[in-house]
Amino acid sequence: MKRAAITGIAGQDGTYLARGLLRRGYEVHGLLQFPFDREEPVLRRRYPADEFSAVRWTTGSLEDPFSLVRFLKSAQPDEIYHLAGLTDSRQSFLVPEESVLSITLGTLRLLEAARELCANARIFLASSAEVFGVPAETPQSETTLKQPATPYGIAKLAADQFGRLHRDKYGQFVAVGMLYNHESPLRPPNYLSRRLSLGVAAIKRGEAKELQLGDLSAERDWSDARDIVNAIWLSLQAAKPGDYVLASGQQRKVEDFVAVAFRAAGLDWRQFVKTTARTDNQQQVTNGLCGNPRKAEAELGWKRAWSFEAMVADLVQAELENRSEMERANPLAKPVAS
Repeated sequence: MKRAAITGIAGQDGTYLARGLLRRGYEVHGLLQFPFDREEPVLRRRYPADEFSAVRWTTGSLEDPFSLVRFLKSAQPDEIYHLAGLTDSRQSFLVPEESVLSITLGTLRLLEAARELCANARIFLASSAEVFGVPAETPQSETTLKQPATPYGIAKLAADQFGRLHRDKYGQFVAVGMLYNHESPLRPPNYLSRRLSLGVAAIKRGEAKELQLGDLSAERDWSDARDIVNAIWLSLQAAKPGDYVLASGQQRKVEDFVAVAFRAAGLDWRQFVKTTARTDNQQQVTNGLCGNPRKAEAELGWKRAWSFEAMVADLVQAELENRSEMERANPLAKPVAS
């Protein structure tokens, strides 16, 4: 039986990954940021009882190297999935030092602990499209110039470089995935995708008359989180470690997302959406982010099950159905044929 260690197991990607690995027959060890009794209620809503009891839960922090050592000593993993760390690039301007501590130094500590305790473990590092900053080219590939424009992106790029250093100098199997936007019904309400789907459902039920949104011209490359998580797993099954752009390869505007979401509920978004001006501090970092997934498709055999339209429709349907977290967290959910 393979053993997997997951940091960030309580998040969207960590939840889908852990449940998927359990169904593949793995022994799963998860690192929680907060004390178990604080995390337990949410976790129990996402995991069936048998899966919840099968996971070996540990509390620890990326800022505490001793807790990482204890975690890896207990897990003795064959595979390490490093998904933890700050995730809000705009917030990183307010806490740049915390971004570096959590993302860069946290990753380095994990790599060093793994090198000492489980040198043969295969490691996945979750990076971000924000390492490209203002893109030098579109779409971006693994060889595109990286010039991050936020403390978050800078911290991620530094973490990636440590991963490559450990891969080249120490022979560790380190795969780096540059993740573009990926959504699911597990997103918290502060994310655009969830706020939008909640708003559409409220309007459809007659509980709201309009939805206020910001800049509809912002561009992103959106995928379904369940597809991305599958690519993450595939990256550690490869013959050799590598860097991978994990994206849909299609650039869309927020307006496209909004139109599809309202259409999924049988509504015309123009009748309900009101746009509000945003301050400079609220602006998204950049446009032009669109990933080229060809390397992941060719080397990993990665295939995406979810189209953009199916993903957005599923987000809306989850709210209209008032889906339980257990249902939302199903890693084997499939898009409904239209």
